[in-house]
Amino acid sequence: MNGIQRIYIDSDWGNNNERVRMSRYLSPAADDIYRDIFSSMGLRLCDGSEFSICSKEEALARYDWKEGIDVILTFDAGGRATLQEKFLQYPRSTATFTETQKQKPGAWYTCTAQYYFVGYAKDYWGRKLLDMRDWMLIDFPGLRRQDAMQSLPWKYNGNSHPDYEGITFRYLDFDEVPTNCIVARYYDTRQLEFWY
Repeated sequence: MNGIQRIYIDSDWGNNNERVRMSRYLSPAADDIYRDIFSSMGLRLCDGSEFSICSKEEALARYDWKEGIDVILTFDAGGRATLQEKFLQYPRSTATFTETQKQKPGAWYTCTAQYYFVGYAKDYWGRKLLDMRDWMLIDFPGLRRQDAMQSLPWKYNGNSHPDYEGITFRYLDFDEVPTNCIVARYYDTRQLEFWY
């Protein structure tokens, strides 16, 4: 069994979307990050990675479109974990979650992943560099618990891009994510920090 399984839904929208293509190009860089993080915690991932491309009608697709799970991690010693990943490129690093999607609740409310990864490929669009310059792995249920216990300084925004019409977001700057919800973070200074 492969240690990293990515679920891609084959669709006209996804196949022609530049952000989807970007995430497919950046997947190997993310795989290296996941292997390093979990290995350093004593949770070595099984060897190998795979892309499971499926139609929305297939059972496996429900992980992505219904549960917000992009990646299934399988550990060498047994056990699995689920992950939602976002690959972005903006000058400001934020942990961003879908608030609403075409008047339905967004991923903040519907995602069941255990981990939430946000990685910034700062030089992707201009020079097509396939590395993450700033990223964070979040304990997603932990962030939700923290939000229920205190008011986090959420900011809300929409997106004017035609592919994302009707979608709104909530976000925190990386420095606003409570440290007890951060599994690992990497800064531009090339410093890796762990909070566990």
